[in-house]
Amino acid sequence: MLDSIVFLPFDGPIPPLPEDAQPHRRQTGRARLRVLVVDDEPLIAQTVTAILNANGFEAMEATTAEYALQVARSFQPDIVLSDVLMPGMTGVDLGVRLSTELPEARILLFSGQAATSELMRKAEEQGYHFELFPKPIHPDDLIARLRSHT
Repeated sequence: MLDSIVFLPFDGPIPPLPEDAQPHRRQTGRARLRVLVVDDEPLIAQTVTAILNANGFEAMEATTAEYALQVARSFQPDIVLSDVLMPGMTGVDLGVRLSTELPEARILLFSGQAATSELMRKAEEQGYHFELFPKPIHPDDLIARLRSHT
């Protein structure tokens, strides 16, 4: 499905992160931000994870929200980047659960679906506010946004 592709075409190798721009996690002292990428489309999850790892992040992937919960408990991500509309548990529900279990983790959602707004509204009514990225998002824009959360 073309409407579920996350990234616009990107020609050439992924540029390395300059040494002086390495992200830092202030509270944990880790040299690289840990990002958990959650998307029910394996190719999307793998591609985003590879791009982040090539650009100075420590990224892992999960293709279901249920598995993401397990990974998050051991991986302890600084940022969770999740698709919103997935079978079973939505990315919004995952964000609510992780906000309770891992309050230090930033939850960032991405979606290309109009139905997302209703899920986001319900979460906000419960006191949860998540940043939403539109699909598709160019790798350079995603990296810049993630770096702004350091």
